[in-house]
Amino acid sequence: MSDWTCQFCTNIIRGRSRAPAYCSRCGHASFQVDRISPHSRVAGTVRPVAFPDVELRRFTVLPDAPASPRRERRRGKRVRPKERLEVRLCQIAPLEAVDISAFGLLIEHKSPFTPGCVCEVELWRSGRKVRLRGEVVRTFVADGGDRHTGLRYRSAVQFLETPPAIYELLPELSEDPAPQPVPTPAPK
Repeated sequence: MSDWTCQFCTNIIRGRSRAPAYCSRCGHASFQVDRISPHSRVAGTVRPVAFPDVELRRFTVLPDAPASPRRERRRGKRVRPKERLEVRLCQIAPLEAVDISAFGLLIEHKSPFTPGCVCEVELWRSGRKVRLRGEVVRTFVADGGDRHTGLRYRSAVQFLETPPAIYELLPELSEDPAPQPVPTPAPK
């Protein structure tokens, strides 16, 4: 087992045989293995023992492998809002919704939320406001793209309740055209 040091924020992740996928503090994926033996940290050790056969090198992120078909696990269809949908979470200034379903939403923001945090969620669109409770399920570092500079996070929020107003809001947000009713022939 080795200790791994993030090359961006110097966070130390201890006791791993392989490099972590990402740093839990800053989200980057460049690590350096600690050349000092983990046994040297035991009380009573006189001096650290270096591993002579360990080569220091920079780890890089490998490109994604081709995606294999997976079973859809979501309980509801996700909608990417065609217009901006303002979201307020835990009384924080309006955030940006990436996508939304009847059971939760994905938001993008500047500072991470703690998973397990239960808070009030408010959704605004065209003067209408939907208020409900949600729980932050996970937070991860997002690719900011060209729109934003600096580190950005995305958080998945699961709704703890689903008011009927959310079902009225979802079709308005959808980029997909609403299904047209099939005309039935007039009786003869």
